[in-house]
Amino acid sequence: MVIPFAPPGESGMIAYTANYGEGYDIWLYHPSFGENVRLTTGLGESFSVPFWSPDSNKIAFVGRNGYLYVVNKSEGAISHLDQYVDGEGIYLSWSPDSQTLAYAKQNEIILYHVLSHQVQRIAQPAATDVQWFPSSTELLFQATDRAGISQLFRIRKDGTGKRQITQNTSTRYNSVRLSPNGAYVLYTTPGASISLIYILEISTGNLVELRGGPLAKNYFSEWSPDSSTITYSGTAFENVGYFSLIRISGWQGENERTRAISSCFATPITWSPDGRNLAFLSGCNNQGSASEMWLINLLHHVPIQLLTGGFITALQ
Repeated sequence: MVIPFAPPGESGMIAYTANYGEGYDIWLYHPSFGENVRLTTGLGESFSVPFWSPDSNKIAFVGRNGYLYVVNKSEGAISHLDQYVDGEGIYLSWSPDSQTLAYAKQNEIILYHVLSHQVQRIAQPAATDVQWFPSSTELLFQATDRAGISQLFRIRKDGTGKRQITQNTSTRYNSVRLSPNGAYVLYTTPGASISLIYILEISTGNLVELRGGPLAKNYFSEWSPDSSTITYSGTAFENVGYFSLIRISGWQGENERTRAISSCFATPITWSPDGRNLAFLSGCNNQGSASEMWLINLLHHVPIQLLTGGFITALQ
């Protein structure tokens, strides 16, 4: 692991998944002074994704043996809450008060209170992408309707009041992400080889398609903290091979533009809490795992390399 440049001096922390020769684990990078801290030992997997709690004190992730772990950053305590048969691709959502995790498992929506370890289960076949609305009283999720077609639903946290909010007739909704203000949903469809990004305004049902990258391969879409902007990775191709464009767009699909380039086929991207910066991965040799972490300030337009070395697979 090498830290090649002076740290950018930004506040906050970046949690990321990396393997520096001793297996995958969760690490913390401090942009303010460049310190790099290993949070776990032997608990991560290449598919592990760290999910920060809103109070920035806890990190949840699915790791070794499919266990769902929570790391208390201030205390250093690590607990495992649950276990999956296959933990890859699991999306975790923290409640606004940082006390309860919402996720889907075995045809159920699980609400796990991390302090009391009380568990509430809501039967919901084929549910994915469970997320809290900012009100803390409702959840958004993807599931199939009676005809087996992918739809988006909302439901109260006590399991009542389920409502279908889309009228999809064909393709599946993937990578569903609720905006922080609870007003919009973005998702990709139909699959991996062709992945188009759509934005749904929940109150009106209005749907907007982003223009996206040149190959219609758009991944890792994320809302800005103020719900005004979307970032995503758009795959492109030249005679040197595949790479990805780090792009941003307004919430109505307006003003799409490229802000940086990654050498990876597709790369995870994450917003800083103040919405001024994007961090992303690069350094994919022959389309392997990333080995670099970069940051770009959206006002200054010059990417800064934060880390290089090892294998890095996720960041937030």
